[in-house]
Amino acid sequence: MTDTIPTGNFKLAPEVRLIDDEEGGVILQLSPLRAMRVNQTAFEILNRCRTGYSYEDFKTCGFDNRTKPTLSFLDSMCAAHILQWAPDPAIAPPFVSIIVPVYNRADEVAQCLESLLRLNYPVSLREIIVVDDASDDSTADVVRAYGNRIKFVANRRNLGQSAARNVGVSIAAGEVLAFIDSDCTADVKWLEQLTPYFQDPRIALVGGYVASHFRKTWLDRYEDAKSPLSMGKHTIICNDSNSDFYVPTCNMLVRKKAYLEAGGLDESLRVGEDVDLCWKLKKQNHRLIYVPEGRVDHKHRNRFPSAFKRRFDYGTSEPVLYAGHREVSKRFPSHPAALLFCLSCCLGLITRPFLFSFFSCLIVIGWAFENRAAIRKKTNVSLAFGDVVRATFKNCYAMAYHLSLHFVRYYFLLVLPLMLIFPPACRLLVAVVLFPLTVEFFSTRPRLPFPVFMFFFLMEQSFYQAGVFSGCLKVRSFRCYHLRFGARRTKKERVSTLGAQSSILRHFSSVFSVWRQHP
Repeated sequence: MTDTIPTGNFKLAPEVRLIDDEEGGVILQLSPLRAMRVNQTAFEILNRCRTGYSYEDFKTCGFDNRTKPTLSFLDSMCAAHILQWAPDPAIAPPFVSIIVPVYNRADEVAQCLESLLRLNYPVSLREIIVVDDASDDSTADVVRAYGNRIKFVANRRNLGQSAARNVGVSIAAGEVLAFIDSDCTADVKWLEQLTPYFQDPRIALVGGYVASHFRKTWLDRYEDAKSPLSMGKHTIICNDSNSDFYVPTCNMLVRKKAYLEAGGLDESLRVGEDVDLCWKLKKQNHRLIYVPEGRVDHKHRNRFPSAFKRRFDYGTSEPVLYAGHREVSKRFPSHPAALLFCLSCCLGLITRPFLFSFFSCLIVIGWAFENRAAIRKKTNVSLAFGDVVRATFKNCYAMAYHLSLHFVRYYFLLVLPLMLIFPPACRLLVAVVLFPLTVEFFSTRPRLPFPVFMFFFLMEQSFYQAGVFSGCLKVRSFRCYHLRFGARRTKKERVSTLGAQSSILRHFSSVFSVWRQHP
């Protein structure tokens, strides 16, 4: 096995249908709506993945002389959510250095360390390093009480958490670095669930699930549902340097070699240093993955002023990050029919609701007819019209949700005066705000009354966008407000992508994708 071959199993995703025919076969998905025709070799590979198949199994079936195109094909299927990759739990785990920066948290650091000492991970394959960033309370005494079970380093002056983490890295012996904050506690399976993903040698960083430690007050429950440190309930794999994907350092595992090659954490940043590190790794063509496992409980700021001041601070870091990473941009999928659907809905809210509701329905039905005809022409498969309509409407719904959420996130405060100048816009503004808010409420299911959730949600967006605007003025750049539709790649990336596609198509498949829903 070469250094580029991942261990583990590839398995066909649920609700993906494989239809055999004389030319090979057809892959069908309804969410998102996608039809792909593949040749016999590709269809055989996918068929073997119904119950789970490893790359070593593929080699025994005669694919050993096509390592690069086979792996490229498997990667493309994973990116399209047709295949799912899972690591092998039987593989020996790596040596991990757990690094905990701490400053004036004598009352909390002990809980963090106790949780780390209870980890279900071989003691011989882990070390715990605590870096005290010049605390002026009894934090150092609390940590020293653990004796030789903890490696302890004390900075002479306060340098910030990024510098503290870099100090810990400088004495770390592990091939994998595990970062956790001193106000967090780790689940016993933290490392056990996250380290196996390094079986793919192309993955440089793994992020895990972050939950709220407190759940008593209304603010606690909102944080539990909408913490900015939580990346969601679905696995995300990213190797796109243009993407704004990141994971927070309070639950981050990263290869030490990749971390050092990227220059470590930027010590000049007090907020957003984790985003900066992720973007630097992606720029070096490393893969990053987030999995909703390896849980860490975070003791968030549970008082209103400090909690939402933190949202403001997060906002101020965004313009700095976008100014330093010109390759990263906010992108939406380019679906003209979905955009036309959104425009029709907006016009209906301002002018004639029934007329534009009718137009919106026509757009969905017309697009569904076009999609169904295209699928039948390219794959000779006839789908039920009702299934196509539902999938098409879901795509329009997703576009409306993402656009309205983006609007509330970045423009809510800026357009409030418009309500006074142009009263008919009130109805539109209320709808644009309530739509993503309602979706978030029913998808996260917080233990909160809807009005309370709405208040915290709008406060969060308001403080964050105020921070973004303030940061833009400071760096004299409004680049983070730019929104692009469709994938935008450099010339070098386009050549690389076309080369990879031609290799895949030559060996395996002729692919037709009707449209792709934004993840």
